[in-house]
Amino acid sequence: MSIHNGSRLARFVVLLGLGIGAHAAEADRVVRDLCGKDVAMLGESPTHGFGNTLEFKVGLVRRLVDECHFNAFFIESGAYDFLNIQRRLKSGQEVTEPMVAAAIGGLWATREVQPLIPFLLEKARAGSVVLGGLDDQPGRGSWAQREMPADLTASLAGEEKSRCLAILQRHMLWQYGSDSPYGPKDKALILGCLDRVDRSEYAGAMVDNMKRRLARDFRADVPVGADMRVRDGNDRDRSMYLNFQWLMARLPAHSKVIVWAATIHVAKDLSGVSGNEGVISFGSYVRREFGDRAFALGFSAYSGSYALTGQPVRQLSAAPDDSLDGRLSAERESYVALGELRKMGPLPGRALGAGFKTARWDEVVDGMVVFREERPPEFLPR
Repeated sequence: MSIHNGSRLARFVVLLGLGIGAHAAEADRVVRDLCGKDVAMLGESPTHGFGNTLEFKVGLVRRLVDECHFNAFFIESGAYDFLNIQRRLKSGQEVTEPMVAAAIGGLWATREVQPLIPFLLEKARAGSVVLGGLDDQPGRGSWAQREMPADLTASLAGEEKSRCLAILQRHMLWQYGSDSPYGPKDKALILGCLDRVDRSEYAGAMVDNMKRRLARDFRADVPVGADMRVRDGNDRDRSMYLNFQWLMARLPAHSKVIVWAATIHVAKDLSGVSGNEGVISFGSYVRREFGDRAFALGFSAYSGSYALTGQPVRQLSAAPDDSLDGRLSAERESYVALGELRKMGPLPGRALGAGFKTARWDEVVDGMVVFREERPPEFLPR
């Protein structure tokens, strides 16, 4: 079927994502490949700006929960808000849609993702789906930024409580200026307070995340010539995996987990991708632990446009004929399974961003959804 305009494409994506109508067979192939897995890792462009991908993923999450009995949803968002949500649910306190939306964060504050929030909240309240964040970076406007400092310092008393509260609030709200920039002394003060605060189960996990995040600031052990972008990225992905392990250890036996993150994180192996030598992804740790019981799903597009949060719409160049996206567009395929990817060999593709990188894509992901034309997400007012 040829897709000629945005409205028809949007309808195509909804049908494909929900598995109904003329494109049910394509959606069913994706669900069938994921349904029997223990970990379904759903990637996306690291720009987080592809609207059709987001819409497809929302439909896929619903099907994996309702049809395949996945009982956990972990996302590439700050761990802190989700730990607070888990704690509130465990103690019988109220959890609201705005709390879940803030935990998911501004990257996914879009019309496409919004329907996922009440769905996840309903399942979490019922105890049928556990929600978790994987990142040690707190999000803007989150509970972590606004309220976590007071929560962590509640166990302290007197002058020590006031001092540590002020130190943590300053950092979480980033109240540094050109006359008093963030520096090594600030880091030391923060770490000193984190060594004194509450270390109960959930608070302890928050503190561990903050310490891992701070460890990437003002490193003292940097080898000469080290690529800090790669090193910091690898440490972040390792931290995501530690959060994944912490969450998995608290799930019932035989649980099935959905992971929502950029493909560069969920990728099985990035060592063979041009420009990504030395990158060790979160997904590589999951693959090592779960083997074929884990599945990494990638997304790409032949053409179209995209947008980053708060930035203008940008155009995607049409994919070259010899690229992964160009070949699939010509064949009118939407989903390519592992065996098909393997037969293609090394090809340029844009599953890892708006530009093209050459890879054997079967080594990076286990399947790929490719849209004929992408579009920007519809960002919600903030």
